[in-house]
Amino acid sequence: MTDDVQATQDAEAAQAIPVQRSGAYERFLKCLMQGVFRPGRLVTQNDICEATGSTITAVREALKRLEGEGIVELIAKKGVILHEITADEVREIYQLRKLIEVPAVRSYALDHDPAEVETLRRKTREVMGAPMDTPEQRQALVQRRTKLDWDLHQTFLSALRSTLIDDIFRNLETRQMLVRLQLPPRYLSHGEAFAEHLEILDAIDEQLPEKAAELLERHLDTAQQRFLDAIEY
Repeated sequence: MTDDVQATQDAEAAQAIPVQRSGAYERFLKCLMQGVFRPGRLVTQNDICEATGSTITAVREALKRLEGEGIVELIAKKGVILHEITADEVREIYQLRKLIEVPAVRSYALDHDPAEVETLRRKTREVMGAPMDTPEQRQALVQRRTKLDWDLHQTFLSALRSTLIDDIFRNLETRQMLVRLQLPPRYLSHGEAFAEHLEILDAIDEQLPEKAAELLERHLDTAQQRFLDAIEY
């Protein structure tokens, strides 16, 4: 092997390390969405490696990032515990979300892709009408609704064109995901939130930014109360 070939391979390997670490982080969040890990329970690093298909080095780097974001607590020589969200933290999450999302939806209403709005509307109607007669159907529907909720709010944020705000919102959504994991299934199968989504999408389609902002703020207030009622139940 020539020195040039070796240097190229070394450079490619070095570039792959951040990708692996980022991949472990993303796959951990996906496992959260799927309910693989639960708040308040101890999980070993080997368990996380197996669930995410990542190396121990990549998992350790991802966990450092997650600890910095307040998602996990590292327990020396044991593993990690997912953070349990309190009622006060729920209030803080939604206060920040309103500060970010209300201006975003105003901007989006004035400059949006009608086809994108129609796609969100179609997917919303699909999840509202999806069957949930069995535990398996309910679990699958919760995952679909969680992803669609994320996609819709992330679409509004795209109007701000800010990577910093995207990062802040991502952390808020991850924390909110922890709240969802703490709730009984009956609190996750309701469709009221998606009826509210349709009203917001209609206002956007009509290019009514103030109406869209008002509906979104009301939606976030209602969502906050749903979570608080469930936590304090």
